[in-house]
Amino acid sequence: MRYRKWREQALKDGDVRKAYEDVDDDPFIEVAHQMLRLRKKAGWTQKQLALAIGTSQQAIARLESLDYRGHSLTTLEKIAEAFHKKLRVQFV
Repeated sequence: MRYRKWREQALKDGDVRKAYEDVDDDPFIEVAHQMLRLRKKAGWTQKQLALAIGTSQQAIARLESLDYRGHSLTTLEKIAEAFHKKLRVQFV
């Protein structure tokens, strides 16, 4: 709840709002956020997810990094499967 209040206050600043909206349009950041949310909701560590998809904990950390731009569809499919989800790619 504290984060929501802080974000609400921060977004009143025009520069902060613009930066937030720019990040919101970045598909790589969105993928990282979705991965993190799925993993946390499942109660898994990065190492547990890595074991489930046959990679290293370091690779999962890299995939969850907001700066990473090398996601492969094959890896994202494995992650979706590990969490019993479907992977959807859209052009909008």
